[in-house]
Amino acid sequence: MIYNSRRNRNRSDINNHLLGLFIGEKKQNYYIRKWSKGLNSWNWAAFFFSLFWLGYRKMYNPILLILGIYLVIDLIVTILGIDDTVLNSYLGLAVGVTFGITGNNTYRLYAIKRIRKIMESKPTNPELLHDEIQLRGGPSWKGFFASVGLFSIYILLAMSIFSFVPSINDTVESEVAYDIEFDVIEVLEDNIQALQNEHFDDYMAMVYIDDDQTIYEETVQMVRGIFERFDLAYEISDYEFLSISQNEVKVRVTQTTTLVDGEDFRNNESVFIHTLRPQKGKWKFFDTEVVSVSYLDEDISVQNNVDSLSNEPTYKTLHAPSMFDFIITDEIDLNNDGTLEIVSFNGGPEESSNYMNENVEIKVEFDTGEIFSVPVSAENPPILYLYDINLDGWMELFYETGARITGTDMYQFTPDGLEYVDTFNGAIEKLNAYEVFTNEDYYTLDSYLKVTNH
Repeated sequence: MIYNSRRNRNRSDINNHLLGLFIGEKKQNYYIRKWSKGLNSWNWAAFFFSLFWLGYRKMYNPILLILGIYLVIDLIVTILGIDDTVLNSYLGLAVGVTFGITGNNTYRLYAIKRIRKIMESKPTNPELLHDEIQLRGGPSWKGFFASVGLFSIYILLAMSIFSFVPSINDTVESEVAYDIEFDVIEVLEDNIQALQNEHFDDYMAMVYIDDDQTIYEETVQMVRGIFERFDLAYEISDYEFLSISQNEVKVRVTQTTTLVDGEDFRNNESVFIHTLRPQKGKWKFFDTEVVSVSYLDEDISVQNNVDSLSNEPTYKTLHAPSMFDFIITDEIDLNNDGTLEIVSFNGGPEESSNYMNENVEIKVEFDTGEIFSVPVSAENPPILYLYDINLDGWMELFYETGARITGTDMYQFTPDGLEYVDTFNGAIEKLNAYEVFTNEDYYTLDSYLKVTNH
C-alpha cells in the first residue's frame, strides 16, 4: 500500500511537471493552481477572446468546430429568412460564457491528451520528451494569428451565404412583389387610358374612397374641370417602384401631358409619387404627390385649331390702393361654368390704429344668391390673386397681406365656404399650375393643394 501510494504521488508529480512544461513558464503556475481547484474555474481571456484564446493555446479543432456550427446556423437562418441579429448576439455571449467557465479544464484535457501522444512516440529519452512537450505546447502568436485568419475566412463565407443563398421568404416575397408590380402597372396604364379617353367613371373607379370622402369629392371636381376645359394627351415615359407591400405601393411616375384642344394650358413633364392601396380586391390611387413640373417648349405651328397660344398663366389680380377705406369689385368666372361671379375686396375706414386694418373682407357672390366671405387684416395695401392653381375648375384665392413680414394666405372654395389652406413666405411673383413663386421661396403643390417640396 505504501509503495502504490508513493508511486501514484510520483506519477502526479511527474504529470504536473510535464503539464508545466506544456503550459510554458509564464502561465504554468496560473493554470496548475486553477486546475487544483476543480474541473471548472473562470478564465477572463477565454471569455472575452474565446476563438483567439484557443488559437493562442494551439487548440485549433474547437475553433474549426465553432466556426463550422456558425456557418451551418448562418445557412439555416438565411434560407428561412430569419433576422439573425439577436441570435448572433446571444450565440456569441453563449460561446464566451461557456469558454469562460470551461476554458481552463478544456485546456487541461487538451494538454494531457497531447502529452500522452508525445510520450507514446518518445518514451525512452526524457530530455527529448521534455523538449518535444515544450515545443508542442506553450503559447503561440502564430496560433493567435491563425485563429484571426480562420475567423476572417468565416466572415467571407458568411457574407457569401447572405449574398448568394436565396431565402424562402425572399423568393415568396419577390414573387408576390412581381405580381403586385404587374397589377399596379396595369392600373397606371388604365388610368392614363381613362384620362386620354375622358372616361370619367372609369377614372373614378380607380380612386380610393376613404371614410372621409372629402378628398374623393375634390378629385371628382378636379377631373370634371379638366375634362370640361381641355382635351389633353397623356404619356408615361418612366416609372420606378419605391416600396411594395401587400397593403401599400409607392411608385414614382414621369408623365408628359400635352394640350390637344383648349386654352391656357402649358405642356409639361411632371414627376408624381403615387400611393396606391388595395380596396375591394383592386389597387386604387390613395394619394398623389407632385415632385416636380417641367414645362416643355411648344411649337405653335404644329398645333391644330389654335391660332395663338401663350405660355403665361392667366390669373386675376385685385390690388387695393391703400390700407384703409377701399372697395374693389370685379366679375370673374371662378368655377368655369360660364357664369360670372361677383368678387368684392373691401377695406374698412381707419379707426383706432393706423398701423393695421382689421376690417378687411373678401366676399364672393354667386348667381344663385349664395355668398361666401372671409375676414382678413392688412398692414399695407393688400393684394388679392385668383387662380386655378390645381386645375380642378375652381380658382383659389391668394391674399397678400402687405404686412411688414410679408406672407400670402391661400384659400379654397368648399361646400361650406372659403377655407384657409396654407401660408407662403413672401409676396407673390408668379403663379403657375401647381407652382407658387414668391420673392422669398418656391413652392410646388399637389392636386389637393398640399405643399410637396418643403
